[in-house]
Amino acid sequence: MRKNLGRLLWMLAATSLAVGVALPSAGASVSHAKTPPSVPGFDGKTIKLGVLTPLSGLASVIGKPLTNGNKVYWDSVNAKGGVGGKYKVQLSQQDSQYDVATALQGYDQIKGDVVAFQQVLGTQIMQAVLQRLKPDKLTAAPATLDSLWVKVPQLLPIAAPYQVQAANGFDYYINKGGGKGKKICALAQDDLYGAAGLQGLTFAAKRLKFTVATTARFATGSDVSAQVGQLADAKCDAVFLASLPNDTLSIVTKMIGRSFTPQVLGLSPTWLSGFESSPDQGSFYAQHFLLLSEGPAWGDTSVPGMKKMLADVQAYAPSQKPDQYFGFGYAQSWAMDQVLEQAVKNGDLSTAGIQKALKQVGTLKFQNLVGDYLYGSSAGSRNPPRDTTIFKIVNGQPVGLSVLVPSFVSPTAKALKF
Repeated sequence: MRKNLGRLLWMLAATSLAVGVALPSAGASVSHAKTPPSVPGFDGKTIKLGVLTPLSGLASVIGKPLTNGNKVYWDSVNAKGGVGGKYKVQLSQQDSQYDVATALQGYDQIKGDVVAFQQVLGTQIMQAVLQRLKPDKLTAAPATLDSLWVKVPQLLPIAAPYQVQAANGFDYYINKGGGKGKKICALAQDDLYGAAGLQGLTFAAKRLKFTVATTARFATGSDVSAQVGQLADAKCDAVFLASLPNDTLSIVTKMIGRSFTPQVLGLSPTWLSGFESSPDQGSFYAQHFLLLSEGPAWGDTSVPGMKKMLADVQAYAPSQKPDQYFGFGYAQSWAMDQVLEQAVKNGDLSTAGIQKALKQVGTLKFQNLVGDYLYGSSAGSRNPPRDTTIFKIVNGQPVGLSVLVPSFVSPTAKALKF
């Protein structure tokens, strides 16, 4: 009996020791991530993010809703306490007027008072700002889908690049849309945005063995009569289009005036909600226009990311109308949130801390609002999504868009390397 009692006491002591090692005592403190120290753009309570976007001028039809999307996402986060449940986010907006010099002035004005830039809209503007981001060691999220940004450490791109949109669009058109043997042409803005789209079209032409018969370029906001006439005279069956919405309207008007009705495949920035209901151009869009973009149709709550966004719209911007640019802005903030959460976890919201967090997020995820984006451990290992949603134009649908082909990933787009 004494032997058994001794054995029992020994076992109880051993068990108590094991529990004492494995569990903290009632009064023990559990370690937490350290509190980020104050740095430019973070005062210990509020995280400031910069926005360089056209809030006036022709491109404001994109800049305003996109920035509203940025804001609604952060309104939702702030209502829950902020990043890490503690730190609220404030956007510092500068009107770029879609002008490089104006954008650079805005950048210089706020660069010392933000931890990063939530949005920089415009390919030409992003390229100019990038030359200052590097020495300033700041991070920025481009509101432009050029593949130029994929491997740049200072940048936080999301979504499939324009090159992917063009490659998927023409793979679909040639192989599934009746485009074999058709005369394919291009009409593109005469800048880096247009060049990015043409790069994707050229890659598709080489892979799919078709020829781009005629390419016309134009300056944004200019008279496009000559360029449309050039394509009409060439009797193009299909036209690849890289334009902003104001130029899309002008181009389509000129096409109608020439009784020129090619199949138009437009990159995502070509479209503006409301075009579909125009009494003059609406039927042209419905019959002859396909939009190359990303994500689900507005209102498709079977997609978790769309359901989340619509709930936030209802809570924080109930008057917001369906708008594809709003959705992109919302996704941009979602990406930045994932980076800032990691930076707060690390206890470092400095410019170097943001860069460190970029290398630790792994894959940015959006619950299918846009495609997941592999970031990996360095900018060199980044791999953007390769899917494109092909939309047809339908009057009466939100944004005027109805999904023709969801999340299309072609062999041509898969072969693109950045």
